[in-house]
Amino acid sequence: MTDVRAILDQVRERGRDAVLTFTERFDGVRLTADQLIYDPRDVDAEEPRAAIREAIDTAIRRIRAFHRQTRPASTGNLTAEAGLELRERWVPLRRVGVYAPNGQYPLISSLLMTAIPAQEAGVDRIVVAIAPRNHARTDPAWTYALRQLGLHEVLATGGAQAIAAMAYGIEGLDPVDLIAGPGNRYVTTAKQQLFSDGVVGIDLIAGPSEVLIIADSTANPHWIALDLLSQAEHAADASAVLVSWDADLLGAVETVVEAERHADPSRIVGRITYKPVDSPQAALSFLNQTAPEHAGLVGEAAEALAPGVRTAGALFIGAMASQALGDYLAGPSHVLPTHRSARFLSGLSTRTFMRRMSVIRAGADLSANLLQKGAILADLEGLIFHRRALTDRLRGENDRVALKEDRDEPHG
Repeated sequence: MTDVRAILDQVRERGRDAVLTFTERFDGVRLTADQLIYDPRDVDAEEPRAAIREAIDTAIRRIRAFHRQTRPASTGNLTAEAGLELRERWVPLRRVGVYAPNGQYPLISSLLMTAIPAQEAGVDRIVVAIAPRNHARTDPAWTYALRQLGLHEVLATGGAQAIAAMAYGIEGLDPVDLIAGPGNRYVTTAKQQLFSDGVVGIDLIAGPSEVLIIADSTANPHWIALDLLSQAEHAADASAVLVSWDADLLGAVETVVEAERHADPSRIVGRITYKPVDSPQAALSFLNQTAPEHAGLVGEAAEALAPGVRTAGALFIGAMASQALGDYLAGPSHVLPTHRSARFLSGLSTRTFMRRMSVIRAGADLSANLLQKGAILADLEGLIFHRRALTDRLRGENDRVALKEDRDEPHG
């Protein structure tokens, strides 16, 4: 594996020249300095056909509506206590980098699922990194999506060099506060290392795609097989698991999967496994231990388990709730935690691009008893100036008058 640290260091030290060098080496595209950063409004590209435009517009509208409605709101005063106001304020980040994968597959949907939540969070400026493969700069679908989103700053490179350029900044490109979006292992490693170095924030570590489906005997084997295959086709290291207490269903689904694979043996598909369990509760326990990126429940007995699902990036309930629906049009972002990190992380949302800030306002009528209790805790910890910062305020107005008189007294 290419040394990601070396790429990061080169971009930090050499800036744009290093990015151009790595772009030619890894993407096979030679760019000039003027071509590395561009505004899609200035690109001479054809419009995609009407059906593609309508699909992109529908996705944008639905994703935007969901994230606009789920944006967290700052609170009013959370205490009725005299002399003290407590609030929680949500503040959008100033500048964000979005990584839109354009390797094996041109994932325009990931651009929508990442940039729109950032916009709805109120981020001031967004830069998008897209690898220049397959003439992405003039590709009708990419260009149309970027223009419809109102994104005006595009970095024409991918991989670790794109992450480094956005994090450190290069000539013509200011550094960002956070980088979001899925990518291959080089992108993921670069994000991890730069976050660890304290250079930039990141959304989450999005590894190979995962799905775990719990289904009962009433499930349609053909639909279940396609749901497994649709996530497994992301990459050779993707993972898809079917869990059921019905042996006939497991066998029927496996038959469909193998037939689909045989029909196109050249298509790369990740690992698909079948896990028999004794009961619905055993299936639920396995799901919560696995903490999959996508979890599906299909069939009445399986769907009844929904309230007990605790660890999944996103939960899909019902025969019609294909994970592919979530990937494109349902509304919530498809950028989700993997590698069991759904135990403690959430999927990308407007909250990803905002900071929660506590606000504490104290007035002159603040309770003396509260200050005294704080002083006791400071004493307990042996922090002298913490105690004095509280107890000296107990003297209140008299202390301020004495200080003023001392300042007013003439000095000989």
